[in-house]
Amino acid sequence: MRRSAWVSMVALFTALAVVLNGLTVPAPYAGFLLYGVWEIPVLLALLLLGFRGGVAVAALNGLALEFVNPGSLPTGPLYNFVAEVAMFAGVVAAQRVAGGRRASILAGLATAAGAAARTGVMTVVNWLVLARPYPIGFGSFGVTQAEVPAYLVLIAVFNATVALYVVPASYGIRTAIRSRTKVFEHVAATESRL
Repeated sequence: MRRSAWVSMVALFTALAVVLNGLTVPAPYAGFLLYGVWEIPVLLALLLLGFRGGVAVAALNGLALEFVNPGSLPTGPLYNFVAEVAMFAGVVAAQRVAGGRRASILAGLATAAGAAARTGVMTVVNWLVLARPYPIGFGSFGVTQAEVPAYLVLIAVFNATVALYVVPASYGIRTAIRSRTKVFEHVAATESRL
């Protein structure tokens, strides 16, 4: 893919993610956690454009989130970026392990690995920052380090369940796109080098 086409695709996936940022549903078990579909185009960028493309879209979307929908903390988009890159690492690891296995097996392995990586990394990140004062954490709002373990359970469930719908949906869309266009053929040929 030419550089100009790659940049255009990064811009397209970023724009799609930004547009979808407003479509969220609060988690029924913790209203401060929001489920959304905007991470699907971010992961789709990884699957179609490679690791650099995925990270570029995640970073640009995080920057946009800072202005459009930062959440309760101005550092929230940074934490989301870390969660996405952790999920990327799990997906890429699964692709390397799975090799040329069937698409359904690969998607299942990538979902499990993405969920595990995202949940593990974000549990550590939240353990370190949750009780810190604003703008890093919620310590200024009364969250103490003693309360953090209870929050970690809720946040772990959230991070795992985000991966459970984002990864399979992204793989399904990738399959549909690849079957209808030749634009991303180079990725299929070089996917093992992600």
